Amino acid sequence: MVSYLVQTKDKTMTISESYQLSIVSGLIEEQLDPNHELLVLARKLDWHAIHKVVQPFYKLTGRHAKDSRLMVGLLILKHRFKLADEQVVAGLKENLYWRVFCGLDGQIGLTVHKSIVDATTLVKFRKRLGAKGLREIENCIRRQMQEEGVIDATTMYIDTTAQEKNISYPVDTHLLFKGQAKIRNGVRKLKKLGLKVTVANRERRAKRALLLAAKLGGNRKERIDRANRELIAINREMQKALKLALRTKNPNLSKNRQDKISKAKEELRRLSELVDRVIHQTEQRMKGVHVPNKVLSLHEPEVAAIPKGKRSKPNEYGSKVALSTDNNGCVVSHQEYDHNIADVNTTETAVDEWEKVTGQRPEELAADRGFHTDQQPENVSSIPTVAIPPKGNKKHKDHKTKKYKDLQRKRAAQEPIISHLKRDHLMDRCRYKGFEGDQINVSLAVIAWNTKKWVRLTQPPKPKRKRRGRSMRKVA
Repeated sequence: MVSYLVQTKDKTMTISESYQLSIVSGLIEEQLDPNHELLVLARKLDWHAIHKVVQPFYKLTGRHAKDSRLMVGLLILKHRFKLADEQVVAGLKENLYWRVFCGLDGQIGLTVHKSIVDATTLVKFRKRLGAKGLREIENCIRRQMQEEGVIDATTMYIDTTAQEKNISYPVDTHLLFKGQAKIRNGVRKLKKLGLKVTVANRERRAKRALLLAAKLGGNRKERIDRANRELIAINREMQKALKLALRTKNPNLSKNRQDKISKAKEELRRLSELVDRVIHQTEQRMKGVHVPNKVLSLHEPEVAAIPKGKRSKPNEYGSKVALSTDNNGCVVSHQEYDHNIADVNTTETAVDEWEKVTGQRPEELAADRGFHTDQQPENVSSIPTVAIPPKGNKKHKDHKTKKYKDLQRKRAAQEPIISHLKRDHLMDRCRYKGFEGDQINVSLAVIAWNTKKWVRLTQPPKPKRKRRGRSMRKVA
């Protein structure tokens, strides 16, 4: 069954359902394992409800869009198997289980040689839904899991982690070098669009300064400062050329060309502000003055420095994520922050989100000592059992009770869940643009993890194989 949008006589969109039957598909499906986890999940998911969630993000007129089951299925497969957009699209041609999961069972064997969807279509689909649309899809799947009893809303475990952004290590020298290159390329783009602008080429001079800072040996700090001063001078020259280019106009160009020029100028204005901030923080750092809220990336300015205290990686650069899980290991709720927020300040929001998602307040709450405070928020203090160890050498008043020990032992299971989300479902490094991209990446990773847990928790356990005993032969 496939649900899709069609345009009626009164120019409105309605949902039509059609059954695609094929002799070839029937013969091939007989060879597939019906207990395969993807086929089980395809039967469990309410695709019609997911289609209802996706529908408001499309317009009522225009050409027909790709089937919602195909697009949502591809996003789940991408994060389920840790693939790129191109890889998951290529795998759709080869893997029959993927095709059935995405609702292409009526076309098996007939259109394998054709391109069903392009990788850029996935990018456009994610932009169309945004963080809000993917959160609604996640809630739709979570409601199904809760109805089947997979999610246990009585016990809540909280923990935080850092989701790194796909940026290079932030160094002021590299930021200055990239800044002058971006400004130069931006002014050249305006010239190609029809404006009479010029910009001096300081590329070789900037590269010499960068190499000067990269060389090892004595007096390296002085050489780095000298390279930074050289790059600051180059950036200020570029800023003068940019200001002149932003004032330049050409009324003889077409409207389409004028719109492109206006868009390019707006991007260059934002870039100029960022480069000014980088120049300021570099000058202050050379004077030994600390500057808060530094620019860590020019193409991802929302990135924050999050110290996690790890010996191998003291700081991580990205966003902070608070995860709430239940007794079965399912991620019930999550919140993303574009700044380094203390763990204790995320508890109140996490409990409110848990109550909003599940419809009830948890009866038990467990977390590590980072969430401890002498005055917990009202929604946390009203929970009957709260197992959060205090900071320092103090002991919790119930630290000897079995309930407290069980909650703390089960709370430790959140660490491998976070590890799986990062290593198996692409939450280790976010490659989507902006802070909204961070929210999209976490939602898709959580959907991939929850659907995998859903299938494995509801399937009957496999029978254990009997181990054969070994006979002890006497050695002559």
